[in-house]
Amino acid sequence: MLLVATPREAPGSTFDQAVILIVDAEPSGIVTGICLNRPLGSDVLDTSALALLFVPEPDAPAFWGGPMGHDPAILAQFSAVDGLEWFHLPIQQRRPFPLPEVGVIAVAEHTAPFEDRIQRARLFIGLCVWGRGQLQVELAREDWQVRAARADDIFSAEPERLWERLRGQ
Repeated sequence: MLLVATPREAPGSTFDQAVILIVDAEPSGIVTGICLNRPLGSDVLDTSALALLFVPEPDAPAFWGGPMGHDPAILAQFSAVDGLEWFHLPIQQRRPFPLPEVGVIAVAEHTAPFEDRIQRARLFIGLCVWGRGQLQVELAREDWQVRAARADDIFSAEPERLWERLRGQ
């Protein structure tokens, strides 16, 4: 699911013209998303050297994922997802898949499970997080339009135009 900010958002505000991919909705009511259309103005190499294990182009742009935290995360489209249901980290945690073939990678993961599976990948810094019931209130106020997510939107060649294109649908 994509959230597309409505034009009512104040120009220059945090979510002005934002397009957010919902990546996880927990039973507790906490919802997590990643903003897709805000390049940071720096590249992967300058932002997170570990990300180069998953994003092969060192000069690919890094993206602002949201106002919560500064941790790097990667969205990747996979050719196959078998065996990727869990993060490959010391703690057991289920991997979010916002689309059947698109999942989140933590930069600290072992690379072996991803060998020859990553078709496209992007680095994001930060997240968007809503507390219990907060997103439902924002949706009821019509702060967001809801759109179906597609891999081509997530990895758009023109992310700066994504909001405009989705608003026109």
